[in-house]
Order: sequence, then structure tokens, then C-alpha cells
Amino acid sequence: MIKNISKLAIISVGVFALASCSNSSKDKPADTTITKTETTVTLPVKEENAPESVDYNVTPDTAILGKNKEALVKITEAKSIILQDADGKSTGSELTVKLLITNKSTLDAKKYFSISASDARLELDNKTSVPGRKENGSTEPDAEASSEAVWIFQLPASTNPVKLNFFLDGTRVSVGLIKK
Repeated sequence: MIKNISKLAIISVGVFALASCSNSSKDKPADTTITKTETTVTLPVKEENAPESVDYNVTPDTAILGKNKEALVKITEAKSIILQDADGKSTGSELTVKLLITNKSTLDAKKYFSISASDARLELDNKTSVPGRKENGSTEPDAEASSEAVWIFQLPASTNPVKLNFFLDGTRVSVGLIKK
């Protein structure tokens, strides 16, 4: 009985082998159809993990101060950064103003002055004014010289700057701030 089962197994393996060889794909014509698939993957642009900022145009960009018009203040840049808490809620903004201050006085006249950031006032759209603070630089140039300074103004939430007022020697000059 075991011999019969072995013979049957050998015969069935042989039949399977012949059947598989006779169905080879060599006898069939080759398939010439080519299928091309394209996949376009759009990756999202990675945003910087930086606070949102706003640039301002200053008009006019220069102010002449002093009773003898000895101080020339040029605003070279005005930019604010919107501040947020950990939940993403706006807590206000910080306006940075870069200044170039020129003493137009001659060396012979030797007139010196200082323009203080705490004396300057930034007027907001809600009709309030905020004082500034000096971040760095000098606002006390020598005669016939210039110096650079950076002033910072803290703005409450939901407010925008309208104009910046400079004061020196009993004179006041205002420059307007407009979002770019």
C-alpha cells in the first residue's frame, strides 16, 4: 500500500511538472502595453517659527529739531513684532525704530544735545501715547557728526502706531507711520 501511494505521488508530480512546462509564457506573444503612473507629492512649505512682523513707511522720514535747527533725525527703519502668549493670543507688539541722528552744529559753535527715547511719544490709533526706551546706540552726536540709535516702544494688543513725536529744546516734530 505504501508502494502504491509512493507511485501515485511520483506520477502526480510528473503530471504537474508537464502541465506547468506546457503552459509557459514562451509560446504566447509578449504584452507590449506599458503602464506609467506618476504621483505628484506636494510638501507643505515649512514656516519659520518666528513671530509675525509688520514694516512701516515713515513720512516724512526726517525731522529737524531744536530752536537753531541743529538736530536732524532720520528714521531708517520702523518694524513691529507681534507678541503672543503660549496659547497664541496676542499680548501686544513691540515697535523697533532705527534712527540716524546728525548734529548740524559747527565745530566752532559746539552745540550739543541729547534726544531722549523716554521723551519721545508714539501716538496710537486709540489716541493714547506711549514712551519709548533706548535699546542701543547714542542719541548725543558730536558737532558735525552723526550717531545711530535703536528705540523700542511697547504697544498694547489691538493697537497700531499712527505717529511718532520728537521733542528737543522746546520744539516738537511729528512723523507719520503707515503699514507697508
